[in-house]
Amino acid sequence: MAVAASLGSAWVFARVAPIDDFYTWTSPVPTQPGELLRVAAYDGEAPAGATGLRILYSTTRADGSAAVASAVVALPTAAAPSEGRTLLAWQHGTTGVARSCAPSLRANALSEHAIPGISRMIDRGWAIVATDYPGMGTAGRYPYLIGVGEGQATLDGLRALCQVDDAHASNRVMLWGHSQGGHATLWAAQIAADYAPDLDVVGVAALSSATDPLAVSKLIIEGPASALVSAVTSYVVVPYADEYPDLTLIGPTHPAGSVFADAAASRCATDPGTLVTLLVTLGLGGRDHLYDLDLDAGPVHDRLAQNIATAIVPAPLFLGQGVDDEVVSIDIQRTTDARVCAAGRPVETHEYPGRDHLGVIAQGSPLIDDLFV
Repeated sequence: MAVAASLGSAWVFARVAPIDDFYTWTSPVPTQPGELLRVAAYDGEAPAGATGLRILYSTTRADGSAAVASAVVALPTAAAPSEGRTLLAWQHGTTGVARSCAPSLRANALSEHAIPGISRMIDRGWAIVATDYPGMGTAGRYPYLIGVGEGQATLDGLRALCQVDDAHASNRVMLWGHSQGGHATLWAAQIAADYAPDLDVVGVAALSSATDPLAVSKLIIEGPASALVSAVTSYVVVPYADEYPDLTLIGPTHPAGSVFADAAASRCATDPGTLVTLLVTLGLGGRDHLYDLDLDAGPVHDRLAQNIATAIVPAPLFLGQGVDDEVVSIDIQRTTDARVCAAGRPVETHEYPGRDHLGVIAQGSPLIDDLFV
């Protein structure tokens, strides 16, 4: 299946990284979201003219409960303007759903590969925060494609950045993200006026956005069975079952499936051959779908539909996607564009022929230039 193969290759990030004590929070979690809890140096590479940091901060899950999230920050070393720095929140694409898959654990979290155009952001004097979300890096539930949880963690990361020494932050913020991060970006923009009225969202960019988790799931799950389809399905099913009580009875159709589902959800999106080997070892063989999911009605359908982003946001919106995207259909962006235009909201929509899911944000892609016009 082309989609499954692409998922296995497009979402490669890095192998499992150790989780150090920075990510462990044993004190009560503040009920005030966006409170900066901890700051440490970031040991990976930072762009020229920038200092890298890791931060820990309080946030709120989709169900309203308090949580702790981690993020990586890049601060320009140049003097800040008198009006304060513009802030940009970058939301990453899928890296997995386990704690060890947090981008801030990697040495390249502030690279052009991880945050396209980051050097230009620094040159413009912007301060950048890229959340891991709760449950990745830190312990707890991870809000994978759970819009409110992703969006609140995004906005609270910006609030925490405002409290970092030498951030010299204004309340002007931009929200950019790719793939899963595009979904998080749109949700953050949708809820910002109510959840974080202290932030002034001045621009939103959703790139190759998984705006419609139901449509994306249909494309993946309703195709031919394969090891990678089962693995990616576990990425969605396990976090959703953790988040929503009505999905706790979701079960695999194969006797060894629960073992595989837990194993797949505990791994990062690395070499697809590892997952294939695991599947064969368990005796599943890729002959049958791991889950028998009804995507046309019932609780799975309803929860996926609940997390579709409307993309009706108060700030100017940029949508960009490769026409040859093999992970998120270009039709999803076209549907989003039509919905935003019908609502009379400003939107700038770009399609890039010959660019696939990752190629559209690779160095040299015209999308990068279009973002900075």
